[in-house]
Amino acid sequence: MGKGGKKKKQSTEDSPSGSTSQDQAGPSQSQQPPQQSQPQSGRGRGRDLRNPVERSQPNVTAQSAPQPQQPQQSQQQSAQDTAGRGRGWGQGRGQGRGQGRGRGGFSNPVVGSQPNVPPQQTPWGRQPQQPAQQQQHSAQQQKPPQQQEQQQRPSEQHSVGSKETKAADVKQTTEELSQLSLKEPKHSLPKSEQVVPILTVPANIANIQAQQIPKRKNPMKAGTKGRPITVKTNMMAINVRQMNSNVVHYDVDIVPNTPKYLMRPVFLEAKKKLFPNRNPAFDGKKNAFSAGDLPIKDPSTAEVVVYNEDGREKKYTVTMKIANRIDLSWLKTVKPGLQETERNQISLQALDVIMRNAPALTSTPVGRSFFTPPKGQVMSLGGGMDLWVGLFQSAVLGWKPYLNIDVAHKGFPKPQSVLDLMKTICGCDGQDQGGRQQYGRQQGYGRQGGYGQQQGPATLSADLIQRNREDIKKFLKGLKVTIEIPGQPTSRRTQRVNDLVKPPRDNVFEHNGHKITVEQYYKHEKKYTIKYPDFPCLWVGGKDKNVHVPPEICTIVGGQATQKKLDENQTSSMIKFAATGTEDRKRKIMDAFNSMRHNQDPCMKEFGISVSGEFETVPARVLDPPQLRYQRQNARVAKGVWRASQFIKPSPLIGEDNTWTVLNLDYRTRDDGLYKLVDTLKRTGQTLGMPVGNPLSPFRSMQLRGQDMRELMAYFNEMKTKQIKLVVVVVPEMKGPYSKVKQMSELRVGVLTQCLKSKTLFKLNDATAGNILLKVNAKLNGTNHIFEETVSRPPCLKRPCMIVGADVTHPSPDATDIPSIAAVAASHDPNAFKYNVEIRLQPPKQEIIGELAEIMKIQLKYFYTSTGYKPEKIIFYRDGVSEGQFGQIMHAELLAIRKACQSLQADYKPKITLLVVQKRHHIRLFPTDPRNSDDRNFNVQAGTIVDTEITHPSHIDFYLVSHASIQGTARPTKYRCLWDDSDMSEDEIENLTYFLCHMFSRCTRSVSYPTPTYYAHLAAFRARALTQDVDIDMNNLPQEQLRKLTIKDEVLKGSPMFFV
Repeated sequence: MGKGGKKKKQSTEDSPSGSTSQDQAGPSQSQQPPQQSQPQSGRGRGRDLRNPVERSQPNVTAQSAPQPQQPQQSQQQSAQDTAGRGRGWGQGRGQGRGQGRGRGGFSNPVVGSQPNVPPQQTPWGRQPQQPAQQQQHSAQQQKPPQQQEQQQRPSEQHSVGSKETKAADVKQTTEELSQLSLKEPKHSLPKSEQVVPILTVPANIANIQAQQIPKRKNPMKAGTKGRPITVKTNMMAINVRQMNSNVVHYDVDIVPNTPKYLMRPVFLEAKKKLFPNRNPAFDGKKNAFSAGDLPIKDPSTAEVVVYNEDGREKKYTVTMKIANRIDLSWLKTVKPGLQETERNQISLQALDVIMRNAPALTSTPVGRSFFTPPKGQVMSLGGGMDLWVGLFQSAVLGWKPYLNIDVAHKGFPKPQSVLDLMKTICGCDGQDQGGRQQYGRQQGYGRQGGYGQQQGPATLSADLIQRNREDIKKFLKGLKVTIEIPGQPTSRRTQRVNDLVKPPRDNVFEHNGHKITVEQYYKHEKKYTIKYPDFPCLWVGGKDKNVHVPPEICTIVGGQATQKKLDENQTSSMIKFAATGTEDRKRKIMDAFNSMRHNQDPCMKEFGISVSGEFETVPARVLDPPQLRYQRQNARVAKGVWRASQFIKPSPLIGEDNTWTVLNLDYRTRDDGLYKLVDTLKRTGQTLGMPVGNPLSPFRSMQLRGQDMRELMAYFNEMKTKQIKLVVVVVPEMKGPYSKVKQMSELRVGVLTQCLKSKTLFKLNDATAGNILLKVNAKLNGTNHIFEETVSRPPCLKRPCMIVGADVTHPSPDATDIPSIAAVAASHDPNAFKYNVEIRLQPPKQEIIGELAEIMKIQLKYFYTSTGYKPEKIIFYRDGVSEGQFGQIMHAELLAIRKACQSLQADYKPKITLLVVQKRHHIRLFPTDPRNSDDRNFNVQAGTIVDTEITHPSHIDFYLVSHASIQGTARPTKYRCLWDDSDMSEDEIENLTYFLCHMFSRCTRSVSYPTPTYYAHLAAFRARALTQDVDIDMNNLPQEQLRKLTIKDEVLKGSPMFFV
């Protein structure tokens, strides 16, 4: 069993400071959507997040839902008609989120009930007419709620996932299955009733090769729109003109198994014996590269002696033999338009190892970065971690070979005694986990600590350690500690920590045929009296041995690179230190680069390679931002920011009865602060054209105590009974209450909530209130703004087009019992503003979205139900994958999208454009002219794009800074086009991408990457919050999702964007 895990950081979704909300495009004022029947209260059915398709009216029985007639089509019908107004995709029960998963494909839409598209006209032309039977069906759905209630099946009284429902589902006939809503998960259908269409997959999809990745139309240039400028980038040209092109690759085998930190010392000792006058590059593992043959036999062996960190002698045998011969000559002639057949990946790997040789000899390698111990005062991150600053570098291929260099920051465990670490974690040193002075309760301030009465740090005790045992264990596990009994230097040794075990006084083991405690053993055998016999021992060394040592004789070894995730306070401290202006960052980069002395390295000299030592200057452009339309006027975007006006379609918090209220979970927030919030929201709502009425009062206050959520559940049930539209919840700064509120309101009861941190009320002003209302309006399915139709509507949106964003978030590297979460957000309106989300739990570290075919099938149906059109194009933005995973994405996920389309309709083949979104890179752009910067940190302007020279020699990729940086140096987002049978131009792709960064529903600022990928990211983190501290059976994730990640229909029915 695993835990659902903790969120990385509470998303700004419910923390409004600094963000605002945009929503989806709705009808103009002259085109109001038809009224819909009011939803019934008290009969909320749960719904799995696997299938978030909104239902806009109650379900009807299978008998009362006539099958629509499918109009005949001629073979000569145009592709647009086939995609937009062709035959329906099957028949699903209900509408919106009740869209069925039936064995057919798309269902004919109930046009009269569409919330966002008028029945007569859409931006894509006149909407398809309803078949007569469908009109009858639509009319039937407008019956009074009492008649609809009588028509519901008995099985609908059960929540999805209940034993009764699943048993009933299994017995459904194939005809009945066509009436089921999308809620029923795939695994709950009998195999005989699942529809597996026979697919004829196009050869260009089934056999994707690297050569089929889209290439620039003109090899010597890319996009043309925008204002031309030049920028500097942290790429340094690698001079290979004099390079020795004949590289020999040697396999290096070292026995016995060698600790990673000893690999290079062992290789250097072997070098002294075998080829003292040569300088090959070694990767620190198994590969060495030399300029020409080394003067040794093949294979050759050397016996060497090195000393470990305890000063003990270790003997190793090194064997080297030729593995391959590599020709690097093609790197001398790299140019735009390079054919994939000319590109040799092993050559780039060899070049990268050569470039890394110099820093690896003098620094601690961590991935592609190198760190040296800090000089002078060390920056503490708190919680036992120190900040080290180093150099990132990577050899990359642009229009010529480059070395990408950047400053790197990483937290390293502080070298200190284990007792001091325990004091830090337990709060006994006066510092909290983030390194700030704090005064906790007398029993300390770790996970169990809090606000106390007594001033001053507590004293470390066995009770305190027990309270914080899990945090201490998590920190120490896997770390190396030096064990040395005071006054006995010969006892010194270094071991890794496995766990915390019983204290010395209670820790009994067998010694010389007698049972003895660890305390007694040290006293009689080691002549040392343990000072803290009640503190837990450390289990160290091999896991096949039970070596238990008291913590007081253990010291954490310095300079250990760990994969442990920093907590929120530590991350915040690191960001504050690392977020420097561009000039400061350039200076830090050059200082780190010069300290590594690449051009003085004997290895690089032997290869005839050098680095320019200067930032490369490259051409760039500044794209024009879109014009955004509000209800009464257009917004002018300047410097990545604009002023919100009256919403296109507000969702007012007003009515005959009180429609919203406030719940206070923070004991420090007083009632006058809550009423100030109400007054400010009402005043700001008038400005935004969103009426905010008086809330239900008096407001309730409570404190969440441990795991007892009965009071909170009773409150939400009461609000549900009173048909409250929204509960604004004030939560304290700690993360626990947020997840509990979301779990209780969205999974257990069915009430929409908007959480605010208590500190938000302390700094409340009109701007903050506006940010809150932007998100609230989006949650309530309102529309804040849209693209201005005449000049800013992207060409692809002039016909039915679905924009999709996909992301997979993973737990920290040391967590193996927490699932990864895949999320897919897809637009379902003509303006690519409204998004529907699909979420899946999947095995840890699995990057490929395993159920993408079914997800896309649901999203396609949802689009068709909402608009009445089938998408003619699908633009798919895939976030979070590295270049090494491109092949998997193309073979697995691109094929899954095509399968989803063909499973709905055999001849349905919309054009697909697949772009990878990459944020985790180290490319930075710096303006060369102050006039091309808008902020005090001297960043490039929002809209700055680079798509030549430092990009791929032939493929379509580009770096885009789409946002105005608030702090530090702006990081451009990298985009790589992997598939495009839409044949979009570079300008079309680049402008669409930039424009989509202005449609994020939570702020009136352009964001750093496209809205759909941002939404996928937010939805995944909402799922993480909903499963926090929840036991997850990792062997049965589909059922676990059904049982533990089921959002109530009362939340989803009117709030498809509940997650923003």
